[in-house]
Amino acid sequence: MKTVSIVSAKGGVGKTTLSLNLAFALARRSWRTLVVDADPQGAIGHSLHKKTPSAGLAGYLAGRASLDAAIVTTRLPELAILPIGPIAIQDSQAFAEHLADGKAFAALAAAAAPRFDVMLVDTPCGFAGVTMGALRASDFALAPLQAEPIALRAMTQLLDVLAALRGEQRKVKLAGVVLTMLQLRNKESLSVAQETWAKLPPEMVLETNIPRDQIFLEASAVGVPVGLLRQTPPPVASLFDRVAVELEPRIELTTPSRDDGPVWLLA
Repeated sequence: MKTVSIVSAKGGVGKTTLSLNLAFALARRSWRTLVVDADPQGAIGHSLHKKTPSAGLAGYLAGRASLDAAIVTTRLPELAILPIGPIAIQDSQAFAEHLADGKAFAALAAAAAPRFDVMLVDTPCGFAGVTMGALRASDFALAPLQAEPIALRAMTQLLDVLAALRGEQRKVKLAGVVLTMLQLRNKESLSVAQETWAKLPPEMVLETNIPRDQIFLEASAVGVPVGLLRQTPPPVASLFDRVAVELEPRIELTTPSRDDGPVWLLA
């Protein structure tokens, strides 16, 4: 199993949107996918339409529930969600400190490995506590980069953090950067994208980018991946399929064990 942390130095960059919709896209491509909501604000859990009671990550780590009991299943057999679970505001700091060394995430990954091919971890913004713990136990980091002026400057923080983790002999590598909230007709947004393409190595930035689109807010409001927002999925949903295709070799996913031959048109 490969563990990928979705990380960003700042909030509001589309991290949770990327986490949930990428997990959905990977699952549709037959990868057994677990998406973990590790943000004490419960971003993914709060966006789900059916608020299925779950002990979640917090309950599992505290020993109040097994992993099977803490996981929420979905209509896709290949996709499961581990919400954050209930955490009192006064306990959030202690929760973050407990996860910072990465041991809890490593234990979670070991427990999930027999059932899943990939585990995506939606982390809080910034590089402290929970996020550092997730990175310490991850194989890869994936970074959404908001196509707005301040965001590119924050990217250097991630590169510095990954360099420091290599100094700790951690295995985590940067899988890539995904431009998000891109507005091609907005001069400032396009300028950030062009600066990103110019300053970062070409192999670091994924070809697929995610535009700023009202449809993501609609999907979040009803608690579904954008691919499930309509009976006929909105065109923008296909972008996450493209991100999944680009990401597979970057995170060293091998072909799922299935017959991947032709599907014949005629019966």
